[in-house]
Amino acid sequence: MSKTDYIKHLLLSDFRSYAALDIGFDGRPVVLYGENGAGKTNLLEAISLLSPGRGWRRAKLMDFARRDGETACENWAVAAKLGGSEVKIGTGGVEGVPTRRKMRMDGKTASGPDMARQLSINWLTPAQDRLFAGPASDRRKFFDRLCLVHVPQHGRTSLVYDKSRAERGRLFSDGIDDAYWFDALEADMAETGAKIAKARWQVLEMLRTEIDNRAGGSFPQSDLVLDGEAEALYAAGADEYEVAQYIKTGLANDRALDARAGRTLRGVHKSDLLVTHRAKAMPAASCSTGEQKALLIGLVLAHARTQGNKPPLLLLDEVAAHLDEHRRAALIEELLELNTQVFLTGTDAQLFKAFAGRAQVFEVVGGELYEKQS
Repeated sequence: MSKTDYIKHLLLSDFRSYAALDIGFDGRPVVLYGENGAGKTNLLEAISLLSPGRGWRRAKLMDFARRDGETACENWAVAAKLGGSEVKIGTGGVEGVPTRRKMRMDGKTASGPDMARQLSINWLTPAQDRLFAGPASDRRKFFDRLCLVHVPQHGRTSLVYDKSRAERGRLFSDGIDDAYWFDALEADMAETGAKIAKARWQVLEMLRTEIDNRAGGSFPQSDLVLDGEAEALYAAGADEYEVAQYIKTGLANDRALDARAGRTLRGVHKSDLLVTHRAKAMPAASCSTGEQKALLIGLVLAHARTQGNKPPLLLLDEVAAHLDEHRRAALIEELLELNTQVFLTGTDAQLFKAFAGRAQVFEVVGGELYEKQS
């Protein structure tokens, strides 16, 4: 995203706690403060839906609709006009089909990758504070979100891989032993799996370079490793064809073992991101809660810098709450240096005083936004 591509105008309709919202932004960082339950996180979640996927909470589509008593409003919508390009993007529910959503760009139907190419978005939420100590699936989803910024089709490729893997699993559960069927599904998994691993490896290399070039910052440096067979092949110099052939051969050889388990036991769906606190040579999962938070922030900032002059829009929910005053000020300076639009939330406007007139500040009260002097 270039500096000119920011959310200039945001419209919400029947989304979560918002009956309606019509608000403009000028491209500077946006601070949203207010009491818990005021609607700050709901607003950031709405923005996250302007990218592929189900937003940062990965909620069910029917949960986005504002409830009027016992009735859910089916026609929820989120729309934005981008500064500079003046492109209009949006998403919303489909009347009569609460399990479907539509995406639009300048009045025409759009796909997730279309949206990602127009507006890159990344986020940090309180739920990610224990990312390094949680299950591998959480770290995998986090890293795949980073990949989307550089490879917009990465999400769709992952969906195709997961669909083929699920169909292969059904063959096992249904007791079907059809070599041609298995061959076809495994060929699809090999092709898409190789692309997934390639995107991850490329983004990992970008992150490593950026982290190495940013010594002495306020946030600790990380050492990163992708723990996965396919990713390791790229690290060893293999090309995409070789990786695909390796995956395909492995799936064929593992059929008997996978049949007993009823699922595919190996593959890119099992890869993990291993993070180490470089200065302490300590796994991130073993670090203190504050250190893990600082490592995570440093990683997200490094990723944003890998985009050069087109960093992603950042959504940072309660990111300053557990940082000391020095780290909060350092974070704000690094965010301003990125030259991108950032949305931050907190319960107290004083958490963001280091912006000192360099941000738009809004108090959020009952789903309404009131701009304040920053």
